[in-house]
Amino acid sequence: MIKIDNIARYPLSFIKGTPFQRRELACALNYKFFKNLVQKFKSKDVSFDVFQKTLEDSCPYHRNVTVIKSESKGGAITIKANDKSDSIVGYNMLIPANSFTGEIPLTTADKFMHESAHYFSFMTNPKFVARITKLYETKQDLKTRNFYNSILYSKTFLTKTEISEKLDELLNTLQPKERIDFLQNSRYRLRDELFAYSEGTKYQDLIQKIHSDKICCKVEALNYSDYNFETKIEVLEEKLAKEIEKYRKS
Repeated sequence: MIKIDNIARYPLSFIKGTPFQRRELACALNYKFFKNLVQKFKSKDVSFDVFQKTLEDSCPYHRNVTVIKSESKGGAITIKANDKSDSIVGYNMLIPANSFTGEIPLTTADKFMHESAHYFSFMTNPKFVARITKLYETKQDLKTRNFYNSILYSKTFLTKTEISEKLDELLNTLQPKERIDFLQNSRYRLRDELFAYSEGTKYQDLIQKIHSDKICCKVEALNYSDYNFETKIEVLEEKLAKEIEKYRKS
């Protein structure tokens, strides 16, 4: 079973509390990082080295995170794993860069603050990270990846009833325990996406107000409402409650 190394999470004494309290902690840590980073923009861009050091200096404990230039226009958080010890030892934070300068533009705060929100969320919720890795470890990802990408993490509009029906089709292909694992994992991932997108939107607006003298015109944050995360989370929670009840009775 894959373990989470101490360097890939904050101490339990620091992150103890309810899920809401841990979410608030991740939010506070992201704000601290933003306050430090916003001071580093002497021009409309900041270098990856400065971004990396500012992130490290903003963390309450030194942990293993590496900021990498994304090859696409989007960002991501990926896991660093040690195959010999079957453990997670840190994270890579992929951030899109200005194609001309090779640096990080302040007008892309919705992207880089989105990824930093994910990072702090992962560091304060190691159980959720373990749940995500279990999906890959048990090969369940192969059974559910297409559904997650095409239905749950998609802007294609579906009514609540349509989402529920398509979810039932997938669940019928899984074993009872697999259903629960998938529903719990998907619920967490969508909640975390909703959190990260809201953080990115908030700081996209704020950083441009602070540095209005450095930009020609305001750039709006990515509109994430089309993902319809709230409705999908509601469907997942309803299905999860039913699956847990059935599993306990079996």
